[in-house]
Amino acid sequence: MTILNCTAVTCVYNKDRLCSRGEIQVTGSDARIADETCCGSFRDRNEGSAVNSIKDSCGCEKINIDCKARECTYNEHCRCTASAIDINGENASAQSETKCSTFACKC
Repeated sequence: MTILNCTAVTCVYNKDRLCSRGEIQVTGSDARIADETCCGSFRDRNEGSAVNSIKDSCGCEKINIDCKARECTYNEHCRCTASAIDINGENASAQSETKCSTFACKC
């Protein structure tokens, strides 16, 4: 499992910069830079539909990460092998406004 620090505080799953979802997906299958990745699991807190179902969940420091960024150094069979990652997106209102800042292209 990977240690996750998430600044996407507008995400419904974000609990004190931790993730209450249990696992996330990093997308950007053709990414060559971090800005071409995003958290595919991001859901805007203001949408409200998922809020009630997880409001009592606690954040996890370590989670599984399904990584679709094929060119990332840490991607091994679609699993993130980094010991820790940062998901950025402080003012995000959509998945495309987040990114995996730990992404490192093996290209």
